[in-house]
Formats: sequence, C-alpha cells, structure tokens
Amino acid sequence: TTREGDWLRGSWGRPESCPPGQRLVSFRLRVEAPRGVWDDTAANALAAICSGGSVLEGRGGPQGTWGNWSLPCPPGAGVCGLRTRLEPPQRGGDDTGLNDVDLYCCS
Repeated sequence: TTREGDWLRGSWGRPESCPPGQRLVSFRLRVEAPRGVWDDTAANALAAICSGGSVLEGRGGPQGTWGNWSLPCPPGAGVCGLRTRLEPPQRGGDDTGLNDVDLYCCS
C-alpha cells in the first residue's frame, strides 16, 4: 500500500503473484462512474498482466467498468513502485476511497 484512507472497511483479498521469474508489466482498474445522489464507490478492482502473459485479477467489487490496459513496461522492465489517489473524508458528502493508481516501471 502507499497509503490507507480513513475508510478502513472491507477486507484484504488473497495475494496475487506473477509466476516465478516474471514481472508485473501492465494493469487496468474497474471503476464506477459518479452516480450523483447515490453512493459512489470509485475503484473496485485491479487486473494486471505478467511478463509471460499471465493475467491476475483481484476479487474486488462488481461495480463499474474496466478501463484500458496501461502501456506495458519496456522489455526487461517490470513494476517496481506505485502511487495511489485517495479521496479525503468529505465530511457529510459521499466518500469514494481509492480513485486512481499509477504503477512505475524499473529495469
């Protein structure tokens, strides 16, 4: 994790890993668009591709639609860092939690 928000609800899913010798090279998020007066959930699941082509998919919530796959890391490189965007508490407004993720490649 890069940071955990104030809404520590839910539970961690089981860890997902690339096969031995492979690296994470691309990802996409399943995100629910804003719903107006209804409860917004924002990012609900993450899927990733390993350098050998295996696809890992988290067991997140079913809401939202999958975004596009990120540009893959260059050959020989893999994900070595991440940054998350969390919404701060809205104090009376609708809280979403995780809104975006950036992954960084290193060789």
